Amino acid sequence: MSFLYYIIYLEGEGSMGDEKINVYKKGNGRFEARYFYGYKPNGTIRYKSVSGKTYEETLKKCKEEINKKILANDLLIYNKDYLGYYIYKWLRSVKIRCKKSTYSSYHYTVKSRIIPMFAKIKKKDLDLDLIDNYTEELLEEGLCPKTVKDILVILEQIFKVTGVSIKVSMPKVPRKDIQIIKPFEQVLLEKELLTNLDLISFGIYFCLYTGLRIGEICALRWENIDIKNKKIKVKKTIVRIKNPDVNAKKKTIVVIDQPKSISSIREIPIPDFMITFLLKFSEGRGPDDFLITGTNKYMETRTYFNRYKKIVKEIGLDHYNFHALRHTFATRCIEKGCDPKTLSEILGHSNVNITLQRYVHPGYESKVKVINQLNPMYDV
Repeated sequence: MSFLYYIIYLEGEGSMGDEKINVYKKGNGRFEARYFYGYKPNGTIRYKSVSGKTYEETLKKCKEEINKKILANDLLIYNKDYLGYYIYKWLRSVKIRCKKSTYSSYHYTVKSRIIPMFAKIKKKDLDLDLIDNYTEELLEEGLCPKTVKDILVILEQIFKVTGVSIKVSMPKVPRKDIQIIKPFEQVLLEKELLTNLDLISFGIYFCLYTGLRIGEICALRWENIDIKNKKIKVKKTIVRIKNPDVNAKKKTIVVIDQPKSISSIREIPIPDFMITFLLKFSEGRGPDDFLITGTNKYMETRTYFNRYKKIVKEIGLDHYNFHALRHTFATRCIEKGCDPKTLSEILGHSNVNITLQRYVHPGYESKVKVINQLNPMYDV
């Protein structure tokens, strides 16, 4: 079967200048234009195509398709000299090794923040000035230093895939104040929870004495609670993520997935005084039922947080976020003599330094007690 073969190089707006279109005239008289569309996982070239009745119509449709994809910041990669190719390669690798929620977060950041700026930049043009200017733009836009740092950390990982060695300068992130519920406030909170005890208030009470994160308590089922051996098994967490299906009506979806890290999959001892409550609430519950709902239907973290805020507002403690329960639990454990390593494993940290730096914060009274234990070496 005979056919004509053309190679067209694009130029102009939206084009990177070195894309090429292969145009074929088939035996039936119709034309087909095939263009380069990045690379398959095995490294071979990926193509897309459009067809038309005439050469002019087919070429026009193909150019419009290409420019549309490029201008929309699609991962349309034609040359390994461009960063877009490595962005796509990095995303593909993290999708394989990361949880759905983690990948969703990475994907959103890359699509919204990194692709628009870097996809069409050639690898040879990367330098520190370009990165520093980008950092300044993000900060001037009003993004907080922590958000900017998260973006730059991803960018630095992508650079490693390119083989380009650039040490990205990270913005200084102010240390956030850690919220710890004061002892007399904790008494008020516990009194309120136990006075109006139901599954919602018990879940809050349970977090205060186990250090569970809000996503972990929302995902906790009765099958994970071993009353006989007085322990819980933390295996899942609930999180709402961006819907990976861009064509779906729902832009976000709820995912019940593994916790924050491998070390977050853990066993936590249940305090003896909690067993009576658990025996009471366990009646009539199946293994698939969630602790805080009593049914096999979960409650989202946002909904549970709103329930928490309503309770603490009634007693004037609404300035405390839900994570304050976890901070408070960690601090009380240290005050009772718990060693940091044990506490680190209970909290599900991968490193004991995280526990020491973020969660262990002795109150002023503890400091006074320590200071007053000092005696002068020489009495006048």
